Amino acid sequence: MILKVLRLRCLVLYPWLAYLTAFLGGFAYLAQALLYAHTILSETDEGAYLYQGYLLATGVYHPYQANGPWFYTTPLTYIILGRIQAWFGPGLRTGRYFAIFVSMLMLLGIWIAARRLGGKWWAAAAVWVIALNPAQIKIYTLAESQVLVACMLAWVMALVLGEERSLWQVAASSFLAGLILLIRHNMAPILPILLVYIFWQHGKKFGLWALLFGLLPVVVVHGIYWPDILAIWAPWLPAKLTPFLDSFRPPQDGSSTLKPLSNVLRLLAFAQGFRFNFLVMVGSLAFLMLWQRPSRWKNIANVRASLFLASLFLTLLAFHGWVTLFNNFCVFCFAPYAMNFSITVPLLVISSREIWVKQISKLHQLILLLVILLLSAGIGYTSSARYDSEDLGAWLLNIRVPRFKDFFTTWRFLPGDVELWRVIANKFGLEYVTSHWLIPTISGFIVGLVVLAISMAVWRTYARKRGFAVMPFSMLIFLFAGTILSPTPVLGGGYTRYDCRGDIIRAYEQTGHYLAEIIPPGSKVYWDGGTSILPLLYTPDIRILPGQIYGFWGFSPDKDVDRVLKYGLWNEAIGNQWRNEADFILVEANRYDAKWDEFFLFGRQFEELKPSPQPIPCIDGTYLRVFQRKP
Repeated sequence: MILKVLRLRCLVLYPWLAYLTAFLGGFAYLAQALLYAHTILSETDEGAYLYQGYLLATGVYHPYQANGPWFYTTPLTYIILGRIQAWFGPGLRTGRYFAIFVSMLMLLGIWIAARRLGGKWWAAAAVWVIALNPAQIKIYTLAESQVLVACMLAWVMALVLGEERSLWQVAASSFLAGLILLIRHNMAPILPILLVYIFWQHGKKFGLWALLFGLLPVVVVHGIYWPDILAIWAPWLPAKLTPFLDSFRPPQDGSSTLKPLSNVLRLLAFAQGFRFNFLVMVGSLAFLMLWQRPSRWKNIANVRASLFLASLFLTLLAFHGWVTLFNNFCVFCFAPYAMNFSITVPLLVISSREIWVKQISKLHQLILLLVILLLSAGIGYTSSARYDSEDLGAWLLNIRVPRFKDFFTTWRFLPGDVELWRVIANKFGLEYVTSHWLIPTISGFIVGLVVLAISMAVWRTYARKRGFAVMPFSMLIFLFAGTILSPTPVLGGGYTRYDCRGDIIRAYEQTGHYLAEIIPPGSKVYWDGGTSILPLLYTPDIRILPGQIYGFWGFSPDKDVDRVLKYGLWNEAIGNQWRNEADFILVEANRYDAKWDEFFLFGRQFEELKPSPQPIPCIDGTYLRVFQRKP
């Protein structure tokens, strides 16, 4: 046994093995990303980023122009995705393959930063943490802003974390932080928090240069699009304190018409943040509970890096939590929004690893025990919700178990078997609806107890003699178990919001090419074709109502036509006018209703052509009904 342990330790000392492990993690990530690129749905944001970006790249519009498309964030994502399509051709294939390329660069940046903080094996572990989480890979495979933010943030960390950074590396990290703000303006806290860290860790000289290079791209881009770009910032500033920005405040968009969700659903969205970002959320929580005063650290640079990473993550998490959970914009966006900056937490775990096994008070150990059990039960509860994930509650309740009699006494078995929910209903009188959430919650709690039992057994056998504290050690085991289980439906594998059987890219290309054959260039097109405008990306030189790029989200209840058009939105009057002037009307079959019947029968000005192929192979009725104005 001793020889086997020694051999294992010697094997770990080989550098090439750590590099191979990291490479295999990257390969596992790439294989999954290529699969997801063809099998996850496209939604409104992805279609808008690609379509508007291509319009920018081809000179049809420029950002924030009056009566142009609606830009609800800073322009860099649109510009980057548009330029890539101008080089390699427009379409979802180009966008998603580019997203995969960017995500591989992100992995490289994380690996470099983690290696500097903890060595080669910790760097390999950081790569595998991401490669094992399907939810994160799916989000980074979409041609949206998340993967761009995550990639740039990873390289910010690779350039700035640690000691003895060169001036150009620090300046470059600050420049990238400025670019991140231009990708998504809700990432604005990154630059100031980074600058504080640079002044603290690298000194005044480096801090001043970082300040210059960080502000440079922000000032230049705002100067180019000044003053129209103020429409991005005005809604976030109190109207009473900034009346001079009233002329830049856009009218209400489609989110203002949403019905408020219940607090139960908001709590569920919060819990899903832990489920789909397990190591990220639990790791940051554990760091806060295990924090040791700086005098107990061996390396002051790790103290500064840990505080920087924790401050950055928690600030962004609080901000995005407020936007999603405490407003009505997109409550269930909390989990995917956290993936913008979730790559900071594996680095936080690595930089703070030396405090995780030190002795802590009995009160803190009790809190850790309760947290592990509460998190386990909470994850079980979220897996019972059918919204946005696999319904594991129904799966558990439909497991067939032996029939028995006298539950509390003899346990006499009867012939045959029956679903678990029937047993619960007969023995305890619980309704199916109650059992549906209660059984997964209890199951999660039991799993937490099992993890605690295993971790304590390992602690007694191997770790106690080395001075490790029992509950911090148990938290490490809990994190490790959760990371390993991330591919399962219980955790990240349960993020199935975008899953679809069939080749999405090929289906969109077939639909788009069909439309390109029947719609001549220069035609005026009215769009009512579903959540993503991607099919029109393959149809060159057509004219559409810019506000319809975002569909429902770009629909404003404001009645002021000029004001709505100015900001790239649309309302009922604008839509009716465009529809009456259109050469072609495209309506998704599922959205075709009596109002459309009435419109086409009333004037008899349109004739229906052959419908398009189905752009979403896993959802019936998503094909487009095509109507052409009669000569």
